[in-house]
Amino acid sequence: MFPLIQVLYHGEQTIDYWEYLGALLYMAVMYVAFARQRMLKAGSGPEYRFFVPAMLVKMIASFFFTLIYHYKYGGGDSAAYFFSSLSMRNMAVVDPLEYLRQMAGDNSYEAWAKYTLVTAKPYQFMFFDDRTFAVLRITSLVTFFTFKSVLLTNMLMATVSFFGIWACYRTFVSYFPQISGPLATGFLFMPSSVFWGSPVLKDTITFSAVCWWVHAVDEVFFKRRRIMGRSVILVLSAMAMMMVKPYIFMVLLSATLLWLFYFRLVRVRNLLFKFVLFPITIAIFVGVTLFVLKQLGDSAGQFALDGALKSIEATQQDLIKTESYGSNSFDVGKFDGTWLGLFTKFPIAVNAALFRPYLWECNNFTMVMSGLENLWVLAFTIFAVMRAGPRFIMQCMAGIPLVTMSMTFALLFGFAVGVSTPNFGALVRFKIPLVPFFISSMYIVVFLARIKRAMHKDGLRFDLGEFLMGTAHIKGLEGYLDRKRGSTVRTKAPAPLTA
Repeated sequence: MFPLIQVLYHGEQTIDYWEYLGALLYMAVMYVAFARQRMLKAGSGPEYRFFVPAMLVKMIASFFFTLIYHYKYGGGDSAAYFFSSLSMRNMAVVDPLEYLRQMAGDNSYEAWAKYTLVTAKPYQFMFFDDRTFAVLRITSLVTFFTFKSVLLTNMLMATVSFFGIWACYRTFVSYFPQISGPLATGFLFMPSSVFWGSPVLKDTITFSAVCWWVHAVDEVFFKRRRIMGRSVILVLSAMAMMMVKPYIFMVLLSATLLWLFYFRLVRVRNLLFKFVLFPITIAIFVGVTLFVLKQLGDSAGQFALDGALKSIEATQQDLIKTESYGSNSFDVGKFDGTWLGLFTKFPIAVNAALFRPYLWECNNFTMVMSGLENLWVLAFTIFAVMRAGPRFIMQCMAGIPLVTMSMTFALLFGFAVGVSTPNFGALVRFKIPLVPFFISSMYIVVFLARIKRAMHKDGLRFDLGEFLMGTAHIKGLEGYLDRKRGSTVRTKAPAPLTA
């Protein structure tokens, strides 16, 4: 085969023929395993019809990612992660105790000096950085099962990361089973999330961790089942985010606290009591959020509250040097270095995170793919606004706790990455955790708007409070909506439209 990349201490690296055969065999084995699991779970919910296709899409995405980035771009960060983690895997064979010390967090120069030409040496820029070193530790565990193959490592990483995304998708479907197909679009089949959230990258780990966190919070605090096991998942997913990209956890924690506080508030039926409780709840939410974020400051690095402004200002100054990013960049505009000035960039930054790069801003194949996806997201958002109306969207954001959390996370995270990431190539990777939550929220709003129209056609009063916990408790809803779609004659309210 053609040589791919020359790596110091690793020699000339290629993808051998056996790796392609191994990849095909792996996909075949996974297909059989997941098809069998789908058959066993077929009666558990409508979402399982997407179980096998979603996994195949993840594995195929990681397969082509590996080929593109090794043959066209010479490896990129993913290859550097792989070869450095492979060195750690070799260290586990040569000196298991030293490997365990490094797995516990020792990435000092003395630890790096333990590597030899036998183990191969990790890249220093990967090893000495705490965030990338966390990825190396996680990936080194994966490489034990992939015969030192970069192709198989990426595919196994795609498989492992899939389960968190699947768990979060099932959480959303448990509230809105009637739209399991549209929700699958948001969580399982968005091209950017699949492509950038499958191989060995920071984004793969953090995206899966975000989804595991949301699923575990719902299981522990709302459904109140499997509390011990899901509490462990909460801790592990939080650790993964804090070790790799702590700013994601900071934004997600804010959205989660709002989810928990606001859920209690919207369940209150007494308007006077709710009027009194609302400002108290908001004050508690803001206070707890600021306290927690302040405590996390040392771990959050450049995104800590004390250093965020300086970090963003430095990024904007760097943008002025066009040679740093070239034509593949955008500018949210100057700001005066104050929090107020920063928040004035909210609309521009969120727009960039959700809808840019525009199609005419794309100058290579991967950017064109992102541009086409962003065009679809923009068109779908406009459709949702026209279909449901801005007022009803705001009502859903304020009245459906799951939508409240999802939109809060999507918008705040979009603001964080949009205002601090002036490079389109980085932006399309960094933003993938917000994509499924934004798209799924829009689908939920459109679905609720459809129910509202159908009920109004029957002369019924639509109460958003009845859908606080979704629509899973409403029997016969799909049949009712299908009948109303083809009916122009007013009828009485159908009996099935009751819990």
